[in-house]
Amino acid sequence: MKALFKHIGPVKDAELTLSDLTIIAGSNNTGKTYLAYTLYGSLKMLREFSVMRKRVKHLPFDLDEAANRMIHSGKAEFHIEKFEKEARQSLESFYSLSNEAISDIFGAPADNFKGSEFLLAIDDVPKFSGRRESSVDIDMGDGETFQLSASFEGETLSFRLLDSEWPLPSQIKWPARINAIKDMLLSVYIKLFAQKLPAPFILSAERLGISLFYKELDFTKNRLMETFQKLKERGSKDTDSFFMLMENASSSYAQPVKDNINYTRSLEFVQKKNSATGDEKLFGTIKDMMEGYFKYEEGGIRFVSSAAKKGKFNIPLHLASSSARGLSDLYFFLKHVAQKDHLLIIDEPESHLSASNQIEMARLLARCVNCGLKVLITTHSDYIIKEFNNLIMLSRNFSGKEAFLKKHSKCYGNDDYLKPEAVAAYICEKGSLTACEVDGLGLNMPHFDDAIDQINAISNTLALFVEP
Repeated sequence: MKALFKHIGPVKDAELTLSDLTIIAGSNNTGKTYLAYTLYGSLKMLREFSVMRKRVKHLPFDLDEAANRMIHSGKAEFHIEKFEKEARQSLESFYSLSNEAISDIFGAPADNFKGSEFLLAIDDVPKFSGRRESSVDIDMGDGETFQLSASFEGETLSFRLLDSEWPLPSQIKWPARINAIKDMLLSVYIKLFAQKLPAPFILSAERLGISLFYKELDFTKNRLMETFQKLKERGSKDTDSFFMLMENASSSYAQPVKDNINYTRSLEFVQKKNSATGDEKLFGTIKDMMEGYFKYEEGGIRFVSSAAKKGKFNIPLHLASSSARGLSDLYFFLKHVAQKDHLLIIDEPESHLSASNQIEMARLLARCVNCGLKVLITTHSDYIIKEFNNLIMLSRNFSGKEAFLKKHSKCYGNDDYLKPEAVAAYICEKGSLTACEVDGLGLNMPHFDDAIDQINAISNTLALFVEP
């Protein structure tokens, strides 16, 4: 799966092929976070089939006619010659996002993203032969739920509302809900041919602040809601303006940050679930790194040491170290949320971690990949890159490998490795992405090596002049 980015922040024209592990490195302010946020928001938008009428074009059927037929008879059928050509065009428009959609991801005015484009180029070209079926549920509010199905065979495209009696009850005001019907028709049509996309989950660079301030955000929101309710009770005519002010204030965050906030708010319920990866080694790595674990208790997140009784502590997260705060959301995700179809996106996973824990983080990310997750990171960490190189070399068979693993058994297990073909790496620079070579010895990333060589050369030169 290939993603194309144009005129998004500092990024002018970039192409990224998503692998099992995708790494974006580069200097500050080159656009790494813009790429991560755009990919996250786009995948989420595409999976949720949102704002369909603004995005999907070149339809092989008349959408207005299909909606009217659904209202009057609950079914619509179209015989379409040369269906494949137009269907491909509509799929291409579905996978393409305009500057307005991209600006929504960043919670910013569309003027800030003039000329911005995003396109997802899918690996598998859909086949338009044989029979295909799909369905979506329609929640019309007031307890009204319907299922809309679509099928395609030969050159015939059919839509049908299931489990509904006709004529529909008079209280259902279909004409007033015509746009909802159109969105559902588009969704069920695209689902016939669209490739299944990974479910994105992001840990933004703001995750440390969110763990500290989400309660204050909730408090402020509740106070605003109370004020709004009082204005409404007093018969104020300006409640609509007040509501719009609240909406604008809350939308000023980028979508990944808002989703991080909502995720942290929901941890009380998240911790009642179990991850589908079923691998305790994942969140157990974080437990070992921090010498403690996390839980939601007494209305908040707490950090509990794993020490023996002597010196053991159980403290609110805001009293824990910055490294603990930065890892809490990842801990809950790996223990309670992670599914095999997830794409885990982490903006700077090394943030606030010591050198040794950055190395452990690299091993953890490799274990995530080997458990079936896809992972994308942005990073400045030479330690993480160097450990990825070690894990790639460990994927090879070589003389003395068994003895090496035995000697370093505390660091590596038999399944701690990365296959080079599972890794894609890029340097974000000059408004674009430069692909890095990945082979059996690891990643060729001169971005890091040049900086290390330079500082070592300066140290060696100074050592010639400075007396012991």
